[in-house]
Amino acid sequence: MPIVSIFPTGSGGSGGGGGIPLAPVTGLATLAASGKAYLKWTDPIDTVVGDATLAAWAGTLLVRKAGSMPASRRDGTVVLDNKTRDAYKTQYFCDSGLSDGVTYYYKFFPYSTTNTYADNPANEVTITPNPVPTGDVSALAVAAQLNGRVQLTWTDPAATKVTDGVTLSTWASTKVVYKTGGYPTSPEDGTLALNSTTRNAHKSSPLEVTGLTNGTTYYFALFPISAEGAVNASTAGQITAIPNKTKLSAVPAQSGTLTYTGAELTPTFSNYNTDQLTIGGVIKQTAAGTYKATFTPTDDYCWSDGSTGSKEVSWTIGKAAGSLSLSKTTVTLNTDKLTDTVTVTRAGDGKISVTSSDTSVATVSISGNVITISHVNKKSGTATITVAVAAGTNYNAPSNKTITVKAEFIPASGNALNSYTWAQIKQVSDAGVASTYWNVGDAKQIAVNGTIGSTTINMNVWAFILGFDHNSAKEGANRIHFQIGKVSNGGNPICFVDSTYGSYNANQGSFTMNPASGSSSSTNSGGWNNSHMRKTLLGSANSPTSPAANTFLAALPSDLRAVMKSCTKYSDNTGGTTNAASAITATTDYLWLLSEFEVQGVRTYASQYEQNSQLQYDYYKAGNSKVFYRHSATTSPAIWWLRSVNAGHTGIFCRVDASGAASRSYSGPSSGVAPAFCV
Repeated sequence: MPIVSIFPTGSGGSGGGGGIPLAPVTGLATLAASGKAYLKWTDPIDTVVGDATLAAWAGTLLVRKAGSMPASRRDGTVVLDNKTRDAYKTQYFCDSGLSDGVTYYYKFFPYSTTNTYADNPANEVTITPNPVPTGDVSALAVAAQLNGRVQLTWTDPAATKVTDGVTLSTWASTKVVYKTGGYPTSPEDGTLALNSTTRNAHKSSPLEVTGLTNGTTYYFALFPISAEGAVNASTAGQITAIPNKTKLSAVPAQSGTLTYTGAELTPTFSNYNTDQLTIGGVIKQTAAGTYKATFTPTDDYCWSDGSTGSKEVSWTIGKAAGSLSLSKTTVTLNTDKLTDTVTVTRAGDGKISVTSSDTSVATVSISGNVITISHVNKKSGTATITVAVAAGTNYNAPSNKTITVKAEFIPASGNALNSYTWAQIKQVSDAGVASTYWNVGDAKQIAVNGTIGSTTINMNVWAFILGFDHNSAKEGANRIHFQIGKVSNGGNPICFVDSTYGSYNANQGSFTMNPASGSSSSTNSGGWNNSHMRKTLLGSANSPTSPAANTFLAALPSDLRAVMKSCTKYSDNTGGTTNAASAITATTDYLWLLSEFEVQGVRTYASQYEQNSQLQYDYYKAGNSKVFYRHSATTSPAIWWLRSVNAGHTGIFCRVDASGAASRSYSGPSSGVAPAFCV
């Protein structure tokens, strides 16, 4: 049996040589689009048995026919005679110019080099061209559901729909259609909201559909349409939306605080969005206070209860911190100034009020911002004026401030010196009229109580006036000079003595000018300024209000010490054998001893230059006795110390002897002490 008999036989169509037909095409794939049919296949291989090629491929005919399958290669229209093997294995052959909706019958006729055409049902296929819908829309979302309108966003399908490398359709537009009750089934089934021809125009910029009824559910369908008119009605393009006003969760409130500055201020509010609310009312102000802004929902919004009317919201500007200052805080009233004024400076317009702590000393009134402080019957004393400022329009009340008032009026004249207090005596002295009140020699009783050095004294003694404004050009004006003292008003002058009176004494507590056990150890070096008497016994250089312990100054009554004035005294403060003008210098003293010239009016033993800066006290110039008696034996005359150095000697100071005459002594013996002071 010949081998050829195993292959199918057939006419292969006209022109065939009766050879062996080729196998059918394989890998056949088809696509359809509007007016087009796409086909892809693999041409048959040669028919080979052993080393013999029984049929060699020469080409493939593609025949198309409408209505039925081609019966032969001549039954229909030859649309392709492909002579390049597998030319359409990976790319499609396109048969165009077809009518949509018509089914076309295609048949492949592979033929060999001997023009033998294969006619095989396996080579048959039908294709119906039609427009191909584009892809689906994606990311469809309701961007907003507003008052009578909704906003939609979506992504249009790809610009082209490609299958297996073939562009089957091109996006042309997307129609947005809506209706109530259910989704539109076609672009004509409902109201057309938009026919968008710009691809992805509403991917980020929403489409707003207006004219809707609040609370109604609207069914939207998006229909992508191809350039060939194919409509994509996929459910991917369906979504519902319900237009309505959006309820606001909270009413705005003032955020933060505002404090008055003098400039126009604008509050900030929480829960306030300009897209949601329209602000009105008072929204700018300068003065402190409470104001009302109004907030009205915009068209798309309502309050949480569904209402849309305006709501008032209070906001405030707080008062700033107040301030208060006074032009002065101390006022002195006296005969030269019966009233005084103080100017008040305060922030704002708060009411100023003033009160006096003692209306028997000073009264106070206010006019505008000027305080007037007035005396009361010229009474001396002190008062405190309290100045208060109330809260004003824009400022809080500041802290109160005070004014100290000192009323320093001199008392009436005509009374004995002893009837006046030391404070009153000082007032008269300060006024410079003491000589019109009293006379030289007038006395006032004081209590000397304390330990002076090592001697305890507790007795009443009278301090008498030595002079008024004595040597004032050098020693200070407005001063009454007193000496201590007398045993009684008008009685014998007395000086203070210790238990070793008349004896040399090296004891630091003794009443000596400089302690010494004898004449050889006595010294006047440094004169009055450096003496034991001045520094240790009297405490002259110390402040009367804080005297050193165990000094004469500390034994004086506090009311006297409170008014004592310093006095500038000139003395020989060098000592030794010097008798020169340069040895005379000044000291500032609160309690001092008199000099030889101040008592005697002439120089006997003192430096001849001391009297150039000194004057004799009026009391002694008037011839009053210079004889002093011991405080402990008021009928026994005593020798009393003077501050003058015995010029030309190294250890001697001047004294007044028991007869009242000028005398001198070494520094070491204990003698009487009769100090002086000023008020």
